[in-house]
Amino acid sequence: MKKLYTLIATFLLLIFVTPLQSIDAGVGHSRSGSSSRSSSRSSSSSRSRSSSSSSSRSSYHSNNRYSSSGGSLGTGMNILIMFGVGAFLLFMLIKYLSDQNSSSGKSYGNSTGYNVEPILHRRVENNTLAINRVHHGDPNFDADAFTSWVREVYIQLQAAWTKKDWNLVRSLESASLYSQHSAQLEDYIQSQTTNVLERVYVENVRIKDFYENPDGNDTLVVILSSTLRDYVIEDKTRKVIEGDPQQDLFTVYQMNFIRKHGSQTENNVQDEAVSDHCPNCGAPLKISAISQCDYCGAELTRSPNQWVLDTYEVVDEDELYN
Repeated sequence: MKKLYTLIATFLLLIFVTPLQSIDAGVGHSRSGSSSRSSSRSSSSSRSRSSSSSSSRSSYHSNNRYSSSGGSLGTGMNILIMFGVGAFLLFMLIKYLSDQNSSSGKSYGNSTGYNVEPILHRRVENNTLAINRVHHGDPNFDADAFTSWVREVYIQLQAAWTKKDWNLVRSLESASLYSQHSAQLEDYIQSQTTNVLERVYVENVRIKDFYENPDGNDTLVVILSSTLRDYVIEDKTRKVIEGDPQQDLFTVYQMNFIRKHGSQTENNVQDEAVSDHCPNCGAPLKISAISQCDYCGAELTRSPNQWVLDTYEVVDEDELYN
């Protein structure tokens, strides 16, 4: 298409530029040649025929001036016409090219294969192949319901972290991840500081992949993006000692959820309420109690048939789209 545009432009330039060059050259040479010839005739005439020659030359020059004036006027009109036609054709060409580029841009913009959109406007889509693999073993799996639940899990994690009460999310994490997070939170408790996570907004949740492990737990990989404000304060003075309370931070996480291989989705079980009391005896739970109640010994983790968060890490933004 670019070659066609170049050919058209070249053709138009040849039409109204090349003739103008030859016209300019002809007018210039014609004037100098006419003057030279008139001078030659005048010097070669005899004195005896001076009056008649003078009259003849006078008539000749008079006619020549008239002819030159008329020719210049005609040439000037031709130049103006050529410029006008050329300018009009050039304007139409530019307008045509502009319209073509505009329509071409719209076409490629709607095509995911030819136009890379800015990151902020790229679509975040689930991996349908991964979802189909989950469906193969669990026909009741609902991707939309699952991603909605993941949003709630993420928000509850931020709230529990700010409250420094990790019991609130005990049943949402695997024993290993719960132990890791509770140890990190204990550092804030001991230093009498609080890591405030507020204005939490989940932007996108994407199911990225699914891995089966017949000998253990299946893994469902989720990519989540969010904005929040993250800063640290002293508990006594409420003074900010780290971070900016006015700055919204954009972060992308990879969250791996696991459950026992061959498990089936059960209605309403995924939406169980999270409590900081033992579901068996009702006793208040200590943050140090990872998988069992200190009073009755009841299991505190979720059923192995239900999804729990096993890994939680920050990743690059491109993971939302890859």
